[in-house]
Amino acid sequence: MEIIKLKPFFSEKIWGGNGLKKMGFDIPLNKNIGEAWIVSAHENGMSFLTSGKFKGQALKNVFEDNRQLFGDYQGEFPLLVKIISPNDYLSVQVHPDDEYALKKHHCLGKPESWLVLDAPVDADLIYGHHAKTKQELESMVEHDQWDQLLKKVKVQVGDFLYVEPGKVHAITPGVVVCEVQRSSDITYRFYDYKRLDDHGQPRRLDLEDSINCTLIPDSQDVIVRQQTGQIFSSKYFSINIWDTKNNLKLEIDEQPYWLQLTVLSGQGTINNQDFQIGESAITLGSIEQITATGEMKILVSWIKK
Repeated sequence: MEIIKLKPFFSEKIWGGNGLKKMGFDIPLNKNIGEAWIVSAHENGMSFLTSGKFKGQALKNVFEDNRQLFGDYQGEFPLLVKIISPNDYLSVQVHPDDEYALKKHHCLGKPESWLVLDAPVDADLIYGHHAKTKQELESMVEHDQWDQLLKKVKVQVGDFLYVEPGKVHAITPGVVVCEVQRSSDITYRFYDYKRLDDHGQPRRLDLEDSINCTLIPDSQDVIVRQQTGQIFSSKYFSINIWDTKNNLKLEIDEQPYWLQLTVLSGQGTINNQDFQIGESAITLGSIEQITATGEMKILVSWIKK
């Protein structure tokens, strides 16, 4: 088994800034960088391997040409991991499920999740809505009653939230998250605080698709507060928060095809390879024991067999 670091892709956003520098990223100057796509085989933002015989190659190509190194997983590369650092409100969004996305876009839907890495005092996130019927949802949207419609939840560093398809959501200023999601870039913009684009025009909204995809009544919240170890498991992805100070050996309860690792804080070694905050890697080949030195918090994500 090899553990290969990945070079991220940086995405400029209207709500971005230079906050990713705090995570150790060498982001471009004079650009509002909002996202680092740290594990990605998506055409809209590709990761590249940084060492070994695949050095300089796109993750997508390595995956498609060497499936034996990924447990013979079939289909497109399924996961995308980002660090999101906003200076302003993200648009309020909702994502389609597989059925809706396949019918309209010929691709899979977009479940996602957030692990809060940094947050202001008394921070909250938009997570869900208060409408009880589709008619009530449509009426509140038509009458611009967003304060009454949108539900907010308080969050602190270390909180984890699962955002299933159909869950209305938005990240707020200063709340930095690590996002693990399905490798899909289908997003419906529900509300955008009346912001204008570079041409002075209101930014595009996807009201019809947003209303069609919103779960009514709202789905149950899935929030895990301040825990380490294996904190989430679903048919889409599983997540472990590995605190190497307390456990130098990675322990997971499932059989993954491969593992994705992102250092969220600290520095040390993983299987004798130096790592520091902001660096991500992927395993190639049959998964073997993974051990660490130093004090790090590492987000480990995978698809279970």
